[in-house]
Amino acid sequence: MKVFKFGGASVRDAEAFKNVLKIIKSYGHERLWIVVSAIGKTTNLLEELHHCWRQRIENSSLWDQLFETHQSIAHELKIPDGKQSWRITWLELLQLQSTMPTGHFDQTYDQWVSYGEILSTQMLSDLCTLSEVKHSWSDARTWLMTDKRFRDARVNWEETQLKIRSTPAGPITITQGFIGCSGENTTTLGREGSDYTAAIIANVLDAEEVIIWKDVPGMLNADPKKFPNAVFIPELTYQEALELAYYGASVIHPKTIQPLKVKNIPLNIRSFIHPEEKGTTVHENCTPHYPVCTIVKENQTLLSVSTQDGSFIVEDNIQEIFHHLIQIGIKVQLMENSALSFSICIQAEEEKIHALFQSLQSKYGIRFNHPVTLVTLRHYQESDLTPWMSKNILLEQKNRSTVRWILES
Repeated sequence: MKVFKFGGASVRDAEAFKNVLKIIKSYGHERLWIVVSAIGKTTNLLEELHHCWRQRIENSSLWDQLFETHQSIAHELKIPDGKQSWRITWLELLQLQSTMPTGHFDQTYDQWVSYGEILSTQMLSDLCTLSEVKHSWSDARTWLMTDKRFRDARVNWEETQLKIRSTPAGPITITQGFIGCSGENTTTLGREGSDYTAAIIANVLDAEEVIIWKDVPGMLNADPKKFPNAVFIPELTYQEALELAYYGASVIHPKTIQPLKVKNIPLNIRSFIHPEEKGTTVHENCTPHYPVCTIVKENQTLLSVSTQDGSFIVEDNIQEIFHHLIQIGIKVQLMENSALSFSICIQAEEEKIHALFQSLQSKYGIRFNHPVTLVTLRHYQESDLTPWMSKNILLEQKNRSTVRWILES
């Protein structure tokens, strides 16, 4: 059994859906689980709609844009109006819009954005039915069990194993990435969490391999949109993939590797544009030579926290700061402490940063730089550092294999 994951770019329009169907058919003799993300920029639209709903702001143009995106794809795929199962979900979403906002922001956020994956998988299921491809559609909220940590839920592995192993599945099973359930509420695994969903399925069902279908030929040593001369990497160890994902390589979600590593399940990153090409393989038994890998994360914020009385920042202070970070759901990209301050680099999310300020300002002094850019060079040579040295570097960390800078944007 193989697990495929198709991201939003691979189902961005009708031609992309046809391409996904073609890839599925080419593996028609094998048992497949197909994990699909929301269509194109649907999640971003749903985020905006959720914000408008919370604020009771009129948003008809956003609704029209979301509906037209899905309806035009369905019509181009020639799916009959009476057999478009996504329309039922659309009515559920409209009904949600008519309710009054209640509950915590993160909880309602997960409820809203989860509809993107439901809509896209129903669209693919409709296309498979029309094309007489035998399959089943499975709602991930019935078997991917999590805690109540909304927007970054943690998997309840024991319950998930029991649920997924008892889930009816055909030769091809189409399901959603990114979403799960705490038992009574929809949860999500964090943005770009569909890769993680694929790894969870593979781990529980002892898959032969996982294939993530991307719009790039595989893992590159840099983002080709920023670095046109990016170099293809044919294979990686699990450990190296974990390191690159941790530092922010966008091709792999950070949580994806570990569930595969423990069962030695290979991960393949391949191009849905050129599916005949081999792509990059992540596995244990390789000793590749890596080029210097460059990872650039923009729109970051550098926060420096110090005590108001000028005393040392010690372990108790750091523990308290991290308690607030965990409670608010802020992920630290980089951290460094000196005698009098503790500095962290975090994704610039205004609401969460405001909440952190509110939590710390009574006891600590806080300084910040925004926006900043976090740059990571892995497997560098000294000559690779030269082009960056003319930048305004606010903070530097360096070890044998990796150098990281926070640059003023």
